[in-house]
Amino acid sequence: MKIVSSSNDEWNTAVAQVEPPPPTLQISVGVIVTVATLIFVSIVVIGAPIELSMFIAMLFMMLVLLLRGYSVPRIQDFAFTAMKSVLELIIILITVGMLVGVWAQSGTIPYIITLGLDSIHPSFFYPIAILLCSVTSLATGTSWGTMGSVGVALMAVGSGLGMPAAITAGAVISGAYFGDKLSLLSDSTNLIAALTKTPIMEHIKYMMITTGPAYIATLVVFGLIGWFQPHNNGSEEAVAAIIQGLESNFTLNWTVFLPAAVLLVMLFFRLPPYMAIFGGVLSGGVIAVAVQGATLNEVVTVISSGFNLTTGIDGIDSLVSGGGMLSMAGLAMLFLFAVGTSGLLQSGGFVDSLLEAFLRQANTRRKLMVLTSPLMIITVGLGAALSFAAVLLGTLLTPAYKKMGLQTKNLSRTLEDSGTTYDAFWPWGGGGVFAAGALGVATLDYMPFMFFAFFSTATGIIVALTQFKVATIPEEDLNDESTPGDTEDHSPRGEEAQEALIATESTRPSNPNQLSPVEDLASTSSSARY
Repeated sequence: MKIVSSSNDEWNTAVAQVEPPPPTLQISVGVIVTVATLIFVSIVVIGAPIELSMFIAMLFMMLVLLLRGYSVPRIQDFAFTAMKSVLELIIILITVGMLVGVWAQSGTIPYIITLGLDSIHPSFFYPIAILLCSVTSLATGTSWGTMGSVGVALMAVGSGLGMPAAITAGAVISGAYFGDKLSLLSDSTNLIAALTKTPIMEHIKYMMITTGPAYIATLVVFGLIGWFQPHNNGSEEAVAAIIQGLESNFTLNWTVFLPAAVLLVMLFFRLPPYMAIFGGVLSGGVIAVAVQGATLNEVVTVISSGFNLTTGIDGIDSLVSGGGMLSMAGLAMLFLFAVGTSGLLQSGGFVDSLLEAFLRQANTRRKLMVLTSPLMIITVGLGAALSFAAVLLGTLLTPAYKKMGLQTKNLSRTLEDSGTTYDAFWPWGGGGVFAAGALGVATLDYMPFMFFAFFSTATGIIVALTQFKVATIPEEDLNDESTPGDTEDHSPRGEEAQEALIATESTRPSNPNQLSPVEDLASTSSSARY
């Protein structure tokens, strides 16, 4: 045991205590399974809201750490530090709520709906939605910005065409994360390339081995769904009635598209997403007053509480109404409590213990590459944020890949295939909370239609099993630390000779006063991901 000092800036106190020993693998598994069971029972059996269930899970983790010997101020610091790191994401979530309401009031969403209903046939809607989101995300480098702008409009168009909202959300998410994954402007792409010491262009080029087939398969599957899916509610009469109803309640011309143009331009110039989205809110408010005749007081009310259209026609009223910053309150609480729980799991050493067990088992190339995929998916869920999983696994697994004679771009590609694409997969994660709030569809509803994520992981595992196009380090360079990692050798070598002793000590700093990668994550803002 060692004496450590923990500081809390807000309390302006220093607490000296004996740090408990790291938990064993059995304890770590037991704690994580208990947390998962507690959440499941609260939601499914008792029927408690997910926000309350996650809050209870966070309190349970505080009790576990207290029983393990941590002081109350130190436990609070673990949870609150993690919460602080996602405050920017909470602001993004709130501004998206404002955006949805104001864009409805200004006529921006109704105008996009009428254009979409006029020009898109239901049979081709899903592939078109994927392509539109892909292009937007490639150009802006942000999946969240894409879902909060183009995605919102496409959800309304899909509703007007009679398309199931869950499938539409799956198409929007697939397109948004395809662009995010390959864009030079994407924070996640640059972050993962930097963590694994892979040149950015080499990283993007190498991802196409798995991303290309996965994207084509996604377009084909969504195309087949759209082609064979009945469109009873999207008949010409129903579409005409929706268009007529919108045109009779809004002034619809090119001027109402200006808020969307303002948002996209601000995103393109790499302004912080919450600033770009709020720019769309302000410009939408101006259009609402100047074009739709709304009063300033009405605009402020919509920003706070959302927009309610009262034509008496349910199909039109439900299509346009919604939004407001208060509509995101529950999702914001869910995200805060989930990240707090994650911070307690991380700082308590439970995640470290699981990773060390993984590194002992992944003793061949195929095992290491195949097991990295589910490990990344699970770590995204445990950390409630992609940036946590990317920093943790990028730091810990880079030496392991090198010891196996694998170039690090194999790792960077796998982290994208089973990490970036699963950002919106977990209901309590940042991406899942944001997608559910922006698109108006519960995570568990759209989850089965995240085909791009599933195909990306599947193609990655196939590549790992077949060792197809796997970039290796030449034997003579295995012990050369200066190897740049951009030389490919596609000839397979015997895995028996590649069995390595992946010492867990290599994941820990030699300096006892230096933070480990997991401990250092608290200071890494998950907003870097977006």
